[in-house]
Amino acid sequence: MRRISILAVVLAVIVAGWTIAWFVISGIIRDNVAALANGDGQTAPKVVCGDIRTSGFPFWFDLTCQNLTVTEADTTVTVPEVRATVLVYDPWHAIAAATGPAVFEDAFTGSKRRLDWKSLDASARLTGWRIGRISVVADAPTLNSVVGGDVLIGKASHAEVHLIDIPEQHDPAKGLAALALYAKADDINAPGWQINDGAETLEADISGLSDDVRTYGDEDVIQRWQAAGGKVKLVGFKGSDGADNFALAGTLGLDDKHRPQGQLTLNSKGLVERFQSLIPEQWRPIVVGNPGPDGSYSQVLNLTNGLIFSGIVPLGAAPPLF
Repeated sequence: MRRISILAVVLAVIVAGWTIAWFVISGIIRDNVAALANGDGQTAPKVVCGDIRTSGFPFWFDLTCQNLTVTEADTTVTVPEVRATVLVYDPWHAIAAATGPAVFEDAFTGSKRRLDWKSLDASARLTGWRIGRISVVADAPTLNSVVGGDVLIGKASHAEVHLIDIPEQHDPAKGLAALALYAKADDINAPGWQINDGAETLEADISGLSDDVRTYGDEDVIQRWQAAGGKVKLVGFKGSDGADNFALAGTLGLDDKHRPQGQLTLNSKGLVERFQSLIPEQWRPIVVGNPGPDGSYSQVLNLTNGLIFSGIVPLGAAPPLF
């Protein structure tokens, strides 16, 4: 009987202790989110929740932010609700969902756009402080201009983006990591680009990244990426709409003056004919190459010394990123 009493007391102490801890942690989460409203909207985004709620006791932490407003420079984004969940026994994994629409307003240009979706979900998993995987998946995303009435900019039946750790490229001694990027969009309709039933995929490897996600908000994050010899290997950015298609591949980085440098190969078919008004006829061979027997085009673009070259012909400037 005495042992049962002791066990009951121990369990009561554990339950009481965890109850107190849960509410303390919930308060810290709310305070940290509320503190984002102190951003000046210039050097740091100003993030304001109209209402912040936490729930999920005792096995998880649910955070709900209603009437979210994010302001940075001239751009303001509003979202009705964002929800995030972290399990107590797996704090390195978070899942989130958002209720639309999201409205984007640019005070400088006066533009206003609305992004609708059927569902929008995200998840993030860390390995320590290194990104393990970040995913965003949307069903039926639709972007409209809403200045003077709804005008469709583009929509898709499904879209997703994934960032995945490349473990074999992790260098703990130097604090460097690499991520694989994969994105796709299906059944794209974009009237302004004459796309009726398009599809796009993007695959890339990004090396030279910090292996501590807490540093990604630092002002010098791009400088440190350049100093580490970071590269973006574009495995393939591909798109198609019926018989028309394009494929872009290559590798880019930053030179010692922080300007983009590298080489890109562009293969296409049907794009010149579709967008001929955008490229003057005399410039087409320089920009996209000469047509082959099957009507396809191929061109190699080089970025070096702050310029973009097609062969030895400069096409434009590639200014420093910082």
